[in-house]
Amino acid sequence: MPFTTALLDANVLHPMVLCDLLVRLAQRGFYRALWTREILEEVVATVLRRRPDLSVRLLWKRTAAMQAALQDATVKGYEALIPSLDKLGADAHVVAAAVFGQADIIVTSNIRDFPESVLDPYGIAALLPDDFLLQQWWVDAVAVVDTLVQQARTTTRPPLAPDDILTRLRFMAPSFVKLVRASTEYRSALRSRT
Repeated sequence: MPFTTALLDANVLHPMVLCDLLVRLAQRGFYRALWTREILEEVVATVLRRRPDLSVRLLWKRTAAMQAALQDATVKGYEALIPSLDKLGADAHVVAAAVFGQADIIVTSNIRDFPESVLDPYGIAALLPDDFLLQQWWVDAVAVVDTLVQQARTTTRPPLAPDDILTRLRFMAPSFVKLVRASTEYRSALRSRT
């Protein structure tokens, strides 16, 4: 299995179903996930802007669970690189952490914010979550389907079937969802569940 290191931008960590899948795939060894304390703070702030009814404590509990699941994911010591990337504005910290953490990829919904001219010298590419999930699919489709099934089994609030997870992912990863739903691996996994 090829090993990639991917820095996960805040915008792919605040949709819970996508975040959960990305963390689970990293736990299974598909890739090494990275983030920073600043990225996790941004996740909490973004979720609170969209859902002010949620508890801050609950959201910090979520980020603590992410950190416990992937104990080596938090990049520290990257701050000295930020000034050299100031042309990126608010996203300089993301690239600095990717460089310092030796990431191959930044997974983000805003690839326009990470121009190739800035990333190429560091050997880093920016990928949409759809493209990143497709890469994982082609590494081991059966294990990706198994991960989706396990995610459904353990999601209780609210309970979700594998197809519910795919439905929630369809706006963030439409090509991935279409490929999974059409696959024999997915249909076989669903038949074995019944």
